[in-house]
Amino acid sequence: MSRSICTKSGCIKPQQRFGLCSKHDYVKNKKYHRERQKEHYPKYKKKILIREKKRYEEKKDEILQKQRDKRAANPKAMRKKDNEYYQKNKVHLAAEENKRYYKERELRCKRTRKRYEKNKVKRKKQIKKYNLAHPEVKRRSCERRYAKESYAFEVTSDAYRYMIMAWKGVLMKRDEYCCVYCGAKGKRAKLEAHHIIYKKTQIKLALKENNGCILCRKCHHSVHKLNPIKYGRRKKV
Repeated sequence: MSRSICTKSGCIKPQQRFGLCSKHDYVKNKKYHRERQKEHYPKYKKKILIREKKRYEEKKDEILQKQRDKRAANPKAMRKKDNEYYQKNKVHLAAEENKRYYKERELRCKRTRKRYEKNKVKRKKQIKKYNLAHPEVKRRSCERRYAKESYAFEVTSDAYRYMIMAWKGVLMKRDEYCCVYCGAKGKRAKLEAHHIIYKKTQIKLALKENNGCILCRKCHHSVHKLNPIKYGRRKKV
């Protein structure tokens, strides 16, 4: 016996509930169906994910094209929607991005370096302008870095900052306030303290006097460019 067709005008699909096909029934009673889906999702989660993955692989190009068309038709609304979604799932998305970054870190670094070298002058101007306009961002960044590094010495981030300053002072006195490589002196040289064994490689040696030297900014950049050590996340001690 043939089933009756949907009562919605123009639809020829078979009836499911209340004289409507599954599609039009879902549109009319969306709230009811959403609540039911939430209720049954934990039970059938694995099956649903396998089914959705299979569907996505089969219709990948079609789905992506629809998304692109939708974004092109109303970019402001899509940006707003993306931002709302990001604010709701910020922690999860940050963790996923962190995983992806360390999976293809070398490739990303290479791509970023290439892009930076291509637009070096322009990027330097942009960075300088941004740092002048937003000094609080740089301050927060320094605070986070000192907080991460201070755990090895079991002191506060402020105490660790003063320890690093004192370490630089000791090196300055020992190296007679000049670059050990090119001999540059004075304010124009912009003298900096350089760690021979990097902090990210061995944080415990960060304050050792024999693990540092004074370099001018130019030489310091050159030394870091020649660094053969490749490292990922710092290992906690």
